[in-house]
This record gives sequence, C-alpha cells and structure tokens, in this order.
Amino acid sequence: MSVKEVRTIMKSGGSLVVSIPKEWIEAKKLKQGDNVELLIMKDAIILKTLSMEKFEKTTYLKYQRNIDHLINNVISAYLLGYDNIIVDIPKTVKDLFDIEFSKVKNKLLGLEVLEYSNNKLVMKILVDPLGLQPIDVLKRMWQITKESIEESITSILEEDLQLAERVIQKDEEVDKLYFYTVRILRSSADDPTLQTRLNLTNINLLDFRVAAYLLENINDRALEIASNISEGILKMLDKVFLEKLNISKTLLKDNHDDVYRIFFNNEIELLYNLLERINKIKMELMLSRLTSRELRIYEQVSMIARMQYDLAELSWIPLTR
Repeated sequence: MSVKEVRTIMKSGGSLVVSIPKEWIEAKKLKQGDNVELLIMKDAIILKTLSMEKFEKTTYLKYQRNIDHLINNVISAYLLGYDNIIVDIPKTVKDLFDIEFSKVKNKLLGLEVLEYSNNKLVMKILVDPLGLQPIDVLKRMWQITKESIEESITSILEEDLQLAERVIQKDEEVDKLYFYTVRILRSSADDPTLQTRLNLTNINLLDFRVAAYLLENINDRALEIASNISEGILKMLDKVFLEKLNISKTLLKDNHDDVYRIFFNNEIELLYNLLERINKIKMELMLSRLTSRELRIYEQVSMIARMQYDLAELSWIPLTR
C-alpha cells in the first residue's frame, strides 16, 4: 500500500534536507548512521533500504471444470507480473491440461515448471527483467517484423511455401516477446523501483506498450499475407498486381528502417518520407479490379503501412535511452 505525503524542504547547515516519515523508519528498523540507497530518475527519487530483498508475487489458481479458463488465468497471472504461479489441478484432467497448456507455454518467456506432483503444479518465472530490458525486446521485435514483412511478400512473389512457413515460426517468437514486454511494463507500473532500474518514464511505459502491440499486429498482418500462399498462386494473381506488390515490398522495408530511426533515435524529420511511401503504396496496389485474393493481400499491406506510421508518431516524446 502506498501513501502520499507532502513534506517541506528544510535547511540544515549548508544543505537542504527532507525528513523521512517516522513510521517508515520504524517499519524498516533503521537507526542513525544506517545507509540507504537513492534511485534517481528524471522526475523522482526513490529511497530504499540496502537490505531490502526482492518481493516475489505469488498467486494460487484452482481448476473449476474448465481447462481453457484455467489456462487463461495462468496467462493472466504471467502478464500481471506474478513470479510464482501455483495451480491446484485434479489428476483426472492433468493429461488434458498438459496437451492444451503446451500450445501456449512457449509464448510465456521464462516460465518454468518446478514441481508437478499429486494435485499441485508449481511454476516460476526465471527471467531477469534487468537482463532483458523492454527497449532491447522492442528492437528484437522490430528486426523480426522487418524480416516477416519481406519474407511474407516474397513467398507470394516466388511461390515459396517454405518461406511462408518461416513467417509462421517468426510469429510465434514475436508473440513470446510481446507477452514478455506486457509483463515487464505492467510490473514496472506497479513497482517504482523496477521502473527506475529499467530507466523508464511513465511516458515510456505507455509508448512501449503501444509499440509492442503495433509490432505484434504488424507481424500478424505479415502472417495473413503468407497464409495466402498455395501451389500455383502465381497463376491466380494478375501480372501487374505482382509487379506493384514487389514495389510495395521495397517501400514497406524502407518504411520499417525509417520507423526504427524515428522511434529509437527521434529522427522525426523522416515522418514526411514515411507518409509519401504510404500514399505510394495505396496508389500502386489500387488497381481498377482486384480479385478477392488480391484484395486480401492489398488490405494487409495497407494495414502494415498504417501501423508503421502509428509507430512513428510515438516518437514525439524522446526516449530516455
């Protein structure tokens, strides 16, 4: 439970000081001469004891006649930042739970099963947020989505089923990084100490959350493009459409490079180039007549371009790192 207080800055000798609440001193069993740690960020200072151990959050879940509901609760606990997840599950549904949970477990980065005996399943998140920080995860998501955009369109242009399969595999990795990012950002919002150690402002928490969401959706759109692949697809698509699609692939790749520079380096002057390319993509693919398959591809390409611009717009607030 957090409590806000307003305290007056006072002068003591040649220094300015602020008194520490007596209740907090007593609760932490501090005395004169003890050392404390100051975590200094842009708009706040956090005071903590040097001996304070990491507080681990634990949640207890129980099977209530629905495996899907239980699995969704496990995912929710992961996203909410719980370190330990203990599940009470009957032996009669253990096998079914294992089958269904195996479909989503790989998306929960760092989640490991420590104990599975009798009616109890004990899981723990072992990944260190300081070792895998949100900004580094976003950069990795950026790289994967760039590859997915290129490979999904190339799979259509070259009728390459193996390339389309690679996009599916990349989507699973992006989902994993997305879930992890949501978990860390939520944990940071709930724990000012973690937020300070990660060097994140409140604006960063909002922007990173939106950026992760948009990147995950861009990769979903690439997956939708790749899902159109089939034997003989080139015969189903107009030659002019394929030429325009190839041009659009280059424009989307250039967009993604510029969005990276805009978002991470705050090179906002590149926004104008981005807008020009988005308009060109619309013009290139908007032919007089499109088949249903061509229209599906066109819609996904257009959505990727739109979300690239949405990502770039986040750059109006400079990053702290």
